[in-house]
Amino acid sequence: MATGLQTTADIAAVLSTVLSPAREVIEKPVFLEKMISHVALKDGDGTTYNWPKFPTQLSAQALTEGVRLDNPQKLIPTSQQFTTSEVGIEIMMTDKSLRVTPEPMRARAGRFAGNAMKRKKEEDILALFAGLSRDLGSAGSAFSPTDLNVAKVRLQAAAESGVTEAAPGPYFAVLHPFHWHDVNVSAATLGSNLNDTTGYLPIEGITEELIRKGEVIPLYGVPVATHALMDIDASDDAVGAVFSKEAFLYISTSNTMKTETERDKNLRAWDMVITSEYGVGEVEDDWGFKITADATAPTS
Repeated sequence: MATGLQTTADIAAVLSTVLSPAREVIEKPVFLEKMISHVALKDGDGTTYNWPKFPTQLSAQALTEGVRLDNPQKLIPTSQQFTTSEVGIEIMMTDKSLRVTPEPMRARAGRFAGNAMKRKKEEDILALFAGLSRDLGSAGSAFSPTDLNVAKVRLQAAAESGVTEAAPGPYFAVLHPFHWHDVNVSAATLGSNLNDTTGYLPIEGITEELIRKGEVIPLYGVPVATHALMDIDASDDAVGAVFSKEAFLYISTSNTMKTETERDKNLRAWDMVITSEYGVGEVEDDWGFKITADATAPTS
């Protein structure tokens, strides 16, 4: 006969375990496709998109009365090629794994796969930033908000050596969230409105907007977005960019995202394959600036 005080340890064999509905990982937003130019390849167009360009300007010259004009000029085009390629993901689930769980695993697998495909495209576009030749920042240095204005006026002017085309608008800036922290710090701190003579002054203008609202706002007339999918390298630097919408190209196909499922009777499982075909590339190097800056996680 068992004697003594009964506790939950004594009745563990009959205690229920409550299983909460599973929480899904929160995806980071994707939006870069809307910030770059876009062309669509139709079925039958092949896998290559050719973009011809006449890169050399003609020159007018002064004439002398009675002297024959004998200096013909010609237009010679160049061409850039952009290609599309496939990306995909496969998921296999046995009948038993589907049967024994209360979770809708096939539907959840589809959502996760779709998110992975969107994330892959976003990362491919982000990778284009590092390919820009001109860098306004430097590794290990804090991001400077004035880089946005420097980039804007240089894109508009096209007045430096080797640059002949002003970048068409609109312009966009994409930064790491830790870069934007540097913007807030450089704008003001909560105590920077202290004046030795008059005491505390009201926080006004852009400082008020940044501190009170905490929003990412346009600077120097350039729309700014922060992107948490931007890679931070081993030295804690990240590469953002200021660019014209026409600087980069996204090429879509009829296969924006295709899902196919197949039954494997021998394996007693379902095979899900999701594929997409697209291409991304840089159109004009002179139409963008990369900005390399420190992206160490802020502590103050």
